[in-house]
Order: sequence, then C-alpha cells, then structure tokens
Amino acid sequence: MRAAFGYGLIAFAVAAGCRPVPPPATLSGRPLVLPLAGRALPPVDASAAPAAPPLGSPPPPPANYYHLTAEDCRRQACANSSLANLLAASAAPQRGVCADNGTRAMTDMIRATTAGYLAEEIRNRTAGGALTAYYKLLELELTSDVLAATLVELDDLLIVNEKLADNGFKPADDAHELKKQRLELLSTQAKLRSGIQQLNGELKAVLAIDPGTAGLLLPADQVRVVPDPLDVELAVQLGLTLRPELNLLRTLANVADPRAVNAIRKALVGLAPPLAAVLSATAETLPSLTPWVRGAAKADAVALRQQVLSLLADRERVAVKEIRAAADDWTTARQLAGLARSRFEMAQGRVDEYEKRARAGQSVESERRRARLDALQAEGELVSEIAKWKAADVTARQAIGLLGRD
Repeated sequence: MRAAFGYGLIAFAVAAGCRPVPPPATLSGRPLVLPLAGRALPPVDASAAPAAPPLGSPPPPPANYYHLTAEDCRRQACANSSLANLLAASAAPQRGVCADNGTRAMTDMIRATTAGYLAEEIRNRTAGGALTAYYKLLELELTSDVLAATLVELDDLLIVNEKLADNGFKPADDAHELKKQRLELLSTQAKLRSGIQQLNGELKAVLAIDPGTAGLLLPADQVRVVPDPLDVELAVQLGLTLRPELNLLRTLANVADPRAVNAIRKALVGLAPPLAAVLSATAETLPSLTPWVRGAAKADAVALRQQVLSLLADRERVAVKEIRAAADDWTTARQLAGLARSRFEMAQGRVDEYEKRARAGQSVESERRRARLDALQAEGELVSEIAKWKAADVTARQAIGLLGRD
C-alpha cells in the first residue's frame, strides 16, 4: 500500500510538470574530495573584543540581591525534591487489592516504610547538592570582594608608578609584572561573574525559584570554623543509626511473615535496582496456603531475611567507610583553614608594620601597597580554604544522613 502510494505521488508530480529533486552528491555515498593546501591558518581577530578598563575605573554597580540562609536552602531543597515527593505520595494504601485485611495492612506498611525511607535518602542527597552549591556561591562572592579590593589597591600602585615616571623617576622594576597581574585579575573577575551566574541558575532550579527573577542569591550565613574537632566514632554511630537505607533494611529484615516475601523483594528494588530484572510480575500476596506450601513459604521467608541481613551488613560497612572518609576530609580541611589563617595573619602583620613606619614619617608607600596586595592574596586563600571546609562539613553531614531530616 505504501509503495503504491509512493509511485502514485511520483506519477502525480511528473504529470504536473515537476521533476523529483535528486539527492545531493555528498549524500549519495560519493567520497568528498578536498583541495590540497599548505599549512596557513587564518589569523585571529580580537579587535572587536572590549579592552581592559583604564586604571582607576569605578567598579560596576552592585546587582540586586536576595538573602538566603543555609537552613532555608536545605529545607527548600528537601521540600521541592520532585522524586522524593512522588515516592512519598505513592505510600498511600492501594485500592482494589484482593487480599485479606492482615496481608493488605502488612503490604501497605511495607510500601509506606519503603517510600518514606527512600524519600528521606533522596532529600538528604538533594539537600547536600544544594548546600554544596550554596557554599560554593558564598566562596565566589567573598572571593569577588577580595579581588575587587585587590584591583583597587593594584590600580593605585600603578597610578603612583606612572606619576613617578612622568616626573622623571625610574620606572619600578616590577611595573610590567604588575600590569600583567592586573590583566590576570580582570580575567579572574570575569570568570567569577560567570560562575556566580551559573550557581544562581542551579540553585534557583533546585529551590523552585523563578529563573526569571531579577537579581542574585546571596548566602546570608557567616561561615565560622568550629573550635572543636569532629568525633569520628560518634559520627559513625550516628550515621549507622540515622542513614535511611540502613533503617529500611532493618525494617524489612524484621518482617517475618511469609505473605510479605514478594512485597519485601519489590521494596528491595529501591536499594538494589538489578533485582527488578529478575522479579516476575507476581501478586503481592500468596493464596490460601496448604500445609506443604505454607512450610515452603516459611523457609523462603527465612532465607530472604538472611539475604536482607547480609545486604544490611554490606551496606553498613560501606556507610562506615564513607563516614570515616568524610570525617577525614573534614579534619584535613579544618587544618588547612587554620594554616591559611596563619599565613593571612603573617601577611597582615607585615602591612601593620609598614603602616607604623609610614606614620613615623618613613617613605614606604610602595612597600606598604605591595604588602597590602600580599595580604589580600592571603585573604583570598583563607576564604577559599574556609569554604572548602564548609563543603567538607556538608559532605560529612550528608554521609551521616542528617540533611534530609526535619
């Protein structure tokens, strides 16, 4: 029928005076022949790209900001996890299931328990991702402030050098390096603005904020490194108690009724997806059992319980490994933040020394400005290390299972 229709269409086109258009030569299977040429690349042309702003240019006007706390970020991410909400909604009792009341209640309990724990695990991961982006945004915003102050200081130093050169003094030995550093800072500033925009888009999507909302999100929490070290053993015990997937396995292992075997296996698919490939579409419940079938079902339930307990033991070992690794990263990041603070204090002490000498009438303006630049660089490194510690703190709390809970 299709062939007849196709031939009829061609015949109609010919009768109407139209000729079928042949396919292009490149689509007919013929090889493409390119001309032979020497290696002569066209030159790049950046003449239309905007030039660097002149020395002493005012900073761009600030954008409109919306303050966002870390707790609001966590709660909103949990509340707007569509997959977790879908799982929670599916926990309602099924209608029209042919089973005795006891079996139906047991099946509904398994479904509700599974949906609740899996939804909590998804919320925990969703909140972890949102908070990681939140503290990365805070890092970029703080770094942007430090960089802006650095550019002001660097511009002032370059302007002083140019005035001295105009008055006949020898140009500073590092004048070229300072100009090069300024261009590198401007490049970093542009990349920071792009990163801030991308993180805003990511957070607005996770938090269900209208992406067309004019303005930027601004983390409103002060990040302060805690004075006390992390108790690793306490973190491990807390994680073994709170992690949703472990609690789900414990609950399923304690359901000993043979009538719940199929429901338990289907619930395990959420933790072991490959299991879905071997599960057949069987009924949720078993029929009225003869003594022989009843005995086999009990044996099946006992075997399944042992398998669930074995899976629980494996998952507990994985959980302990993840929590210990996260705690180690937390401790290392906290130590690096302390070292960065020491470097910043040392650099700031040098600035204070030059300012004291300047107040005493010594001519150390150039040295003071260079010390100030070093202190700003150390401050930027301190900001970065503190933000990394906070990200490690989020990872540790997620590994313990704290982020998806109210």
